[in-house]
Amino acid sequence: MFYVVILSCNSFVSDHNLNFYIHLLLIRMIIICNYIYRFLYNINWSIHMRSTIVVTGAARGIGAAIAKQLLDQGYHVIGIDCQKNPKQWDISKTMTSDQSSQWQGISQDITHQQETQTLISELLEKYEITGLVNAAGVLIMRSMLEAKTEDWETLFAVNVMVPIAISQQVAKHFCAKRRGSIVTISSNSARMPRMQLGMYATTKAALSHFCRNLALEIAPYQVRLNIVSPGSTLTQMQQQLWTDNAPPPAVIDGDLSQYRTGIPLRKLAQPDDIANTVSFLLSDRAAQITMQEIVVDGGATLGV
Repeated sequence: MFYVVILSCNSFVSDHNLNFYIHLLLIRMIIICNYIYRFLYNINWSIHMRSTIVVTGAARGIGAAIAKQLLDQGYHVIGIDCQKNPKQWDISKTMTSDQSSQWQGISQDITHQQETQTLISELLEKYEITGLVNAAGVLIMRSMLEAKTEDWETLFAVNVMVPIAISQQVAKHFCAKRRGSIVTISSNSARMPRMQLGMYATTKAALSHFCRNLALEIAPYQVRLNIVSPGSTLTQMQQQLWTDNAPPPAVIDGDLSQYRTGIPLRKLAQPDDIANTVSFLLSDRAAQITMQEIVVDGGATLGV
């Protein structure tokens, strides 16, 4: 009889332990499922709600360098360029596999105003966009005496009207949010006359002055806008000014016959030099800087 009682007690203890372990297992499964859900949710959330920067002209050159540096800093970056097949853009060849989830390349001719406006609206609604970089631009070299109407139209469309339209649209969104930063790529040629570059310089001067005035209007809403003006930078746009694979001596030394100063630092800028300045102006480290133009030209404009 005593033996039976002991056996019954052991049975009771075993059943009790089994129930305890089953409950413990269920609790652990719930916790694990919760972690999995939060992990998957955070991946989706981080893609859509992570601080996002839009960069135009992102396929190559300065725009690609800016986009790559922003990716390196952990931003979600959306690049827009008229070049087809974003997977073949220069930036797509330099980013790491981990960065591919932070990057979205969009092929769009931004001179098509209505399509571009719709695209920007969709991006502003879908992502937490906190920055815009206007890096798209086109260069046409021609004497002012020989300038053609179609050349002026092309230059003003890409270098002036496009960044004006996109900046205006994004700035309204930023003002409503009371946060955001815009950086526009201009040119040091906007600061002084240059032979054969008069049309390009004129459009960049117009763009710079637009930016200063827009910056003044949006400042009370805690939205910043600054300008970065590169000088001679080692890009395909710069190389189209050369006759061979090396920069002409006049680029570094200057050319009195062209009324052109040289570069006191004795070197061309690299695209990363421009990207460094842009990423700084987009960041909170530049929280008190707006309406400014930073010239990155190795001293070529002599601080004027």
